[in-house]
Amino acid sequence: METHYNDILNTNGLNTIIFNNPYAKLCFTAMLTSQYRKTIYIDLDTTFSAYIKAGLLLENTENFHNVVEIYLPTEGRFESTLRDTIDSMSDSSIVIFDSINSFYNMYYKKIDIESGRGISNLNHLLSIFLMLLLKNGKPLNVPIIVTSMIRYKKDNEWVQSPVSKRLLQKKSIVKLNVAMINGEDLSVEIITHPVLASKTIIFRNQGVKL
Repeated sequence: METHYNDILNTNGLNTIIFNNPYAKLCFTAMLTSQYRKTIYIDLDTTFSAYIKAGLLLENTENFHNVVEIYLPTEGRFESTLRDTIDSMSDSSIVIFDSINSFYNMYYKKIDIESGRGISNLNHLLSIFLMLLLKNGKPLNVPIIVTSMIRYKKDNEWVQSPVSKRLLQKKSIVKLNVAMINGEDLSVEIITHPVLASKTIIFRNQGVKL
């Protein structure tokens, strides 16, 4: 693998990918999966799976379906997905949890939309899930990636959805912002990292070929 990939991700804590362009996020996760021997992909927003079914990511790596194990959890079945993920982790190289925003959609019945009651309980549940992934991934040297969509930029700081912002800030050891430039090039901004200084890395020609 290229040095950049090895340097950016960390196995000692959560790696969070923030984005405001879903296509940029798709290109980044597709780029990652093409570099690892086996990826567990928990696809909550189903975008990645849709591109796979359409045959649009097959050119990125040979034997794509053999190296990417995709889970599509639904309401009431996330716990079983988590158990299957942990069981498969010993034979995997990376786990991608995409996207954390959609996690709350699976438990919408537990949230009172008007008052917001129930969100704190879901944040606690999500925190437990993430800690279980990290606990099992760290001794295996398997990095855990979480993607999270951002709302807007204010005073040079990206603002995330309130339900996940505090949780990710507390749990993330690496925080990256991904964006597309010039249509085909992927920009990866290092916001927080235990070793690397803040900088932007450009990966050329990483757009999905339609």
